Amino acid sequence: CAKAGADIATVPYKVLMQMIKHPLTDQGIEKFQADYKAVFGE
Repeated sequence: CAKAGADIATVPYKVLMQMIKHPLTDQGIEKFQADYKAVFGE
């Protein structure tokens, strides 16, 4: 939806939770946190 430029998407709650819990989401968050700590030292 985001790639198509949609402002909103109607999806079932279960699907939304599966998107949040995706392994690549976890990896992305870990990478972001590591980069943030490297730059800001926190």
